[in-house]
Amino acid sequence: MKMKRRYALHIIFLLFTINCSLFTAYAEDKGPLVSIELRDVELRDVMRAIGQEHGINIIVDEKLTGKVTVSLRNVPLWDAIDSILKGKGYSYIKESNIVSIVPLEDDADLITRTMTVKYANPKELEPVITKALSKKGTVASDIRSSTIVIKDTPSAIDRAAQLLKQVDIKTKQVMIEAQIVEISTNAREELGIQWGTMYRTGDVLVFGGATKTTSTDTAAIALTGGIGYSGNAFNVNLPAAVGAGSGGAIGIGLLTNKLTLDLQLSALEAEGKAKILSSPKVMVLDNQEATISSGTQIIIPTTTISGGSSQVTGTTEKEASLRLTVTPKIIDLEQVSLKILTKKEEFDFSRSVLGIPPKTSRETQTGVLIKNGETIVIGGIYTETDTEGENRVPLLSKIPLLGWLFKKETKRKDKTELLIFITPHIKTDDGS
Repeated sequence: MKMKRRYALHIIFLLFTINCSLFTAYAEDKGPLVSIELRDVELRDVMRAIGQEHGINIIVDEKLTGKVTVSLRNVPLWDAIDSILKGKGYSYIKESNIVSIVPLEDDADLITRTMTVKYANPKELEPVITKALSKKGTVASDIRSSTIVIKDTPSAIDRAAQLLKQVDIKTKQVMIEAQIVEISTNAREELGIQWGTMYRTGDVLVFGGATKTTSTDTAAIALTGGIGYSGNAFNVNLPAAVGAGSGGAIGIGLLTNKLTLDLQLSALEAEGKAKILSSPKVMVLDNQEATISSGTQIIIPTTTISGGSSQVTGTTEKEASLRLTVTPKIIDLEQVSLKILTKKEEFDFSRSVLGIPPKTSRETQTGVLIKNGETIVIGGIYTETDTEGENRVPLLSKIPLLGWLFKKETKRKDKTELLIFITPHIKTDDGS
């Protein structure tokens, strides 16, 4: 039996070689023009031979039976296949380069239905709907009218309609409430000293640095920038930055016929706290990203150098911002998963180059699972700066014990901390 089948295929190939005429012209997308001459050949063998001859992957069911006699001249390939199959009550379904042979009455059962999509993107639903269709089913979408067009058997279309109801639902929304608190503290300590002396004995005169413009002037100008209670210039003038409402000082004066001594100790200790609070709110769809941003912009001049001199030709803007990005995902009506990214940028004017400050950046990223209406706190975005300084008179400030008479000390501590409180609220259909 196998030998007879193989012999029949050889005969068909021989008939194709003799009688099949291929032309360079094509009839639209129906394949090349062919001529076929066959007499009393098994339909399965005919379809296999056509597939092998033209490089078509044809799936032939063993139930495909019957013999055909074909005499065609200059007919498009796919029209020829369609005519041969219809003569025996069959048709074909073409998917890419694979052709499936199906009974003709099954293909006639296909219907077309248009379905309206209310909430989702029709294009994004195509892969989902396709899973409910049969092998013969097709689906297309129209974003403009928010519709999906399905062609398939009635039972498959009913399955697709049920699936569409399940996936085309109103997306829940989440209200993100944020409270942004920035706490700044600073502390400063200064300890300064001022003292001066004038001693006269005979022809010897010791006094604080001062000068006269002429020998006849009665008043002297203090070189150290300070005058004591006695009216004489200070030898050492390193006061703390005291003034009305800040710090304090205590002075001691000694006046004799030969000796005048002025001594003043000044001290300053300052501490300050500041809190910046903002409470932004934003509504966002489930599984969508929401961004809250607040920033400061500075204007930077644009210069060009021509002929050895620079000239301002325009300005550009540079921004430093505090950005909070939250992506909620509703687990159920009681729990929400939050993906949170916090980024804070600041200008560092202490390291400016040509008047342009660099920008520093700090950020945190986390993911949490919290209950609906509960609050999560994000911290850890802080800076702390300790500064110590000393102004002194060279050499004399190194004398043990007495060195403090020739120097001023300054200490400063600044700290800034950013705290963010986030509360998600799931919004239901009734608005609650």
